[in-house]
Parts: sequence; C-alpha cells; structure tokens
Amino acid sequence: MIEQVDASRIFLKETGVRVYGDLRFVRQLARKFSRLPYENLSKIIKVATVCDPSQALRLPSEVVCDHFERNFGGTCFSLTFLLERILKFCGFKCYKVMADMRSGSNVHCLVIVEVSDCKYLIDPGYALYEVIELPQRGPISVTCPHAVVEIVACSENQYELWTVDPSGRKWRYRFRDMPVEDRQFEKYWIESFSKPTLRNLCLTRLTPGGHLYLRKDFFKFTSLMGLSKRRISHGIEKVVESEFGIDRKWVDLAGEILRKRRSG
Repeated sequence: MIEQVDASRIFLKETGVRVYGDLRFVRQLARKFSRLPYENLSKIIKVATVCDPSQALRLPSEVVCDHFERNFGGTCFSLTFLLERILKFCGFKCYKVMADMRSGSNVHCLVIVEVSDCKYLIDPGYALYEVIELPQRGPISVTCPHAVVEIVACSENQYELWTVDPSGRKWRYRFRDMPVEDRQFEKYWIESFSKPTLRNLCLTRLTPGGHLYLRKDFFKFTSLMGLSKRRISHGIEKVVESEFGIDRKWVDLAGEILRKRRSG
C-alpha cells in the first residue's frame, strides 16, 4: 500500500492543504478535491488498453498522477477510493458506502467521515464539494453553487439525497450508512465496467458559479439563477478542452474506442 500513501502525500503537497484534525480541514480538502472532474474518458481508455476490467481499476497513485499531468479526474469509484485513502492517511475515521440510483443498486458510492462524534457526507463522484452532516431525523439542506442539496433521514441508517435547482426538485439516490469493505467495493467497481455509463462520454465539474455537465452531445450549465443547455453537433473535443482542461487528443482517443466498440 506504499503507493497509496505516496498518492495522499502528493495530493496534499500539490494542493497546498495543511493537515488539521478538525472539520475545517475536511471542508478545505473537499473543496480542493472538487477540482478533480467526474469523467469517464480515463476509464474508457484504461479498460480498452488492458481489456480485463479487474486490471483497469484506476487506483489512487494513477488518479493523482493523471490529474496533475492531464487534468483527468475519474468516476465515482476511483474518486471515492482516493478520497477515503487521503482522509485515512490524515488520521480521520472514515469509510465508503454504496448508493442506489434509478439505474440500479450499488451503482454509486461516497465517503462518510466522522469528526467530533458527528458524521458527514462527501460525494466526489456527484461533484459535491460541500461537507454535509447526516441528519438524525428529517432533512438537512445545504446551498451549493448549482443547487440546494437536501439529505433526508428515511429510517435507521438509510438516507436519500435530493437536489433543488431551477428545473425543480429531483431525487438523486438512496444510501445506507453501512461501511463497505474493500473486497466488496472492488466487486461493485468491476461490475461498473458493464454498466451503460461507459457507452458515451460523460463529464461533470463544479465551478464557483455552477455545475457543468456534458454527456454525448448534450451540454448543460446549471446555477441557482437558471440553467442553459445545448446540443453540440461537432467540436465536442474543443468543449472538453476549454471547459474541463483535458487535451482533445484524449477525447479523440476515447471517442474512437467507443465508435469501434459500437461497430464491433
């Protein structure tokens, strides 16, 4: 696990985050971590290179190096795994949990960290840089640049996450406050390579002004003030390069892999 320790050190050094044992540090870390976009380009390229999904997991050292060299981020599994490792490296009690979405069970994941006997949610895969306390009962709401995020305590150890933005109130996912061990997490991670999420390019990023979302040829920007959306008939690589800072050669490579997969 030496490489995972090195990944944590590199991330903290490159982002300039000073380690404290309190919630102030966790909030600072979450905001720095939000610079890693959700993107599936790196996942598409990796699995096409090694062919075997069990060998295509982008572990912390790879995610960190790819981010600072290529502006990559990752999908929810690689981002959650990295964030948990950094928090543990810094001495925090934390763990991964699984979530259910409309697309299926155990298809999403996030981190729960405990600070001063309170539990907080951090969801890097959903582009949330706010650290949100889990409510003991009822809802807790936090205002983010793109939406009001609401966590609702449904029953013992079960919660739902909703968002409210100019398009309305939407249910996003349900999660259980139950730690998932590395071996089971790896199983869900490997299964994610067969999900529809790898059929098209998808990138999201949270900015101080709002939320960027790109999937296939659909681009949307959401803020608390409103939203704009459009179709990109051509030049998607230019949009990815300008909005996400990822060189167009990686977009072209991922796009070519997807085209060959569809035709094959």
